Amino acid sequence: MSPAAKTYYPYLDKLRVFLTCLVIFHHTAIAFGASGGWYYKSPDLWSGWSERLMSLVMGIDQSYFMALFFFISAWLMPASYERKGAMAFVRDRLVRLGVPLLVFILVLNPALVGIIRFYKGVPVDWVQVFLHNHCPGPMWFVLTLLVFELLYVVYRSCRKTVPKISAATKLPSVRTVAAFIVVMGLVAFAIRLVCPAGKSWFGLQFGYFPLYVGMFCAGIVAWRDGWLERMQVRNALGWFGLAWVAIVAFVAFYFVNRSSGDSDSGGWNRMAFAYAMWEPILCVGFSYFLLAAFKRWGNEADRFFRALAADSYMTYVLHPFFVVGATFLAQCRGMGPWVGAAFVCVAAIVTGFGAAHLIRRIPAVRRWGW
Repeated sequence: MSPAAKTYYPYLDKLRVFLTCLVIFHHTAIAFGASGGWYYKSPDLWSGWSERLMSLVMGIDQSYFMALFFFISAWLMPASYERKGAMAFVRDRLVRLGVPLLVFILVLNPALVGIIRFYKGVPVDWVQVFLHNHCPGPMWFVLTLLVFELLYVVYRSCRKTVPKISAATKLPSVRTVAAFIVVMGLVAFAIRLVCPAGKSWFGLQFGYFPLYVGMFCAGIVAWRDGWLERMQVRNALGWFGLAWVAIVAFVAFYFVNRSSGDSDSGGWNRMAFAYAMWEPILCVGFSYFLLAAFKRWGNEADRFFRALAADSYMTYVLHPFFVVGATFLAQCRGMGPWVGAAFVCVAAIVTGFGAAHLIRRIPAVRRWGW
């Protein structure tokens, strides 16, 4: 098969839809008290064991869901580059990624900040709001992906030979995967000594970047060596099981050391080290299993999911408005945190994908892949 051949993979469409819904769930949970930062949090939040449970779920999500997005994007990228060539590829990336990114930073993010202030009854100077609230918000992913893909263009421009898809390469060995886990954990621990997890610069949390970079590079190698074509559920079960063992072990470790004063976000301490090593185990286990499972049970073409996948990018861009708006509504209706979170998650998914589908009926939006 030519490295530039364009092939449709139904299971990747379904996985992208699942991950987009997971992003909405993640931000909904934060809005109701799970750990993390978000535009607006409900005044009625989880507490006690409910808050701890949902924060654990957020930690599990954080370990893999955005890294898996990077892996999938990287896996799809080389063939697109080979089909289009450097200049057309760069132009396509700047339009598809760069334009929505700028619109969000300059227009949508300030608008959302102003809407939240208005809802809270705070006087809003809209001129000042649009002049001083330029942040990528969840579009940090698009910003980072754009940088990664432009760096790939530089790499390919320096390498004159066209990469070939290997027909003989096997899946990575246990030793190779284990080495990836150890290296990612050690690098994350080292980076978090100066840039703790949760600390951001222009929306970029560099404490989490080792796995983003590692999974992006792994996606390129996976395309070249045909990993996804060879991947089966039985290959993933061991790593998936290890991930669940790691979850139980980390919870127990955290419980035993909860009074130590150590911070798992960073620093020269055992909690930070355990957290840094825990994340790549989960990332490999969950990512490997989801890729294999969706390929095994979701690889039949489906017009509905193909349409949802096409709408998922616009849904990602717009979802903060629907999560925040549904949170306002849940608050007005006096919903508790569990009922409210369930309502907001479902409402934001349905309205987000619905609005995205309508917007993508605009010819220019559809043509540029927004």
